[in-house]
Amino acid sequence: MADPASAVTLDAVDEELIKLLIADGRAAYADLGASVDLSGDAVRERLKRLISDDVIKVVGSVSAPMLGLDSFALVGITVQGAAQPVARALAELRSADLVVQTAGMFDIIAELVGHDDQEILQILDDSVRSAPGVAQCMVMQYLSVEKYPEVGSRQALLGGAQQVSRPALRSKEELEDADRALIQVLQQDGRASYRQLAEQSGVPYASARRRVLRLLDSGVVRIVTVTNELVYRHRVQAGIGVRVQGPIPAVVEQLRGIAEVEVVAATTGPYDLVLEVSCASRADLYRLTGTTLRSIPGLVSTETFNYLNIHRLPYTWGAL
Repeated sequence: MADPASAVTLDAVDEELIKLLIADGRAAYADLGASVDLSGDAVRERLKRLISDDVIKVVGSVSAPMLGLDSFALVGITVQGAAQPVARALAELRSADLVVQTAGMFDIIAELVGHDDQEILQILDDSVRSAPGVAQCMVMQYLSVEKYPEVGSRQALLGGAQQVSRPALRSKEELEDADRALIQVLQQDGRASYRQLAEQSGVPYASARRRVLRLLDSGVVRIVTVTNELVYRHRVQAGIGVRVQGPIPAVVEQLRGIAEVEVVAATTGPYDLVLEVSCASRADLYRLTGTTLRSIPGLVSTETFNYLNIHRLPYTWGAL
């Protein structure tokens, strides 16, 4: 697992490789090497380091409805003792889509994904509240997602695959067990070779290759390079809980127009809305929270949870 973001250093070649992977997550090592004047083997080693340091993760992104995932919750966690071991343990949960150490009223924020509310409750009881070191949990279930980025570190989490002109698959009922097995491998490693896909899924090679190409060509699965913005672009990221007086849609409309606000979700719990923001500097975050948000009519109060260390990047759903 990665050390805190400040301990990770990227050079110009790393930066260029990340840009190339954002453009094509399954680009061949040889092609990537030709673009940065390195051998394919040297590129392979660099990518291993970038992935092990949690700078990037190349994964297969699939729409939540396609996988039958209908329940999402953000959990604010306070711990007894050190937060990092708890965050690392939570990051190993298959149902955890994002795990971040934060500064503020929570020590850790985790995003949970499940098939239904009952599954979320079971995950909370069996894997979160009972985890060693967890003292308290505040659960904020998503009611609706009002804004989500098309590009960047968290693109299309709830929106899923973009529509294409010739969709071969349209619903979760059309996915066969072999498709699901292959998707599960791609969710962990979007660059897995067809041989690796066959070996890890148990699907014969020829069938695995044909099925994966169909999943990719239809847009059901998109290979996405997710970046840790704390390291890759040295952004300042934070979650913000928002309380609203009066109609929520009017506030949401104002938030949609603010570039730094990447995610807007209506939730249950102590906040009417939960935001995820990405700013160029701490000064910009202060301006956003101290001036821009406070000027929105109907927005009563905010609470900010600065991201300190990202232990699990999104797009890693394994709840199949």
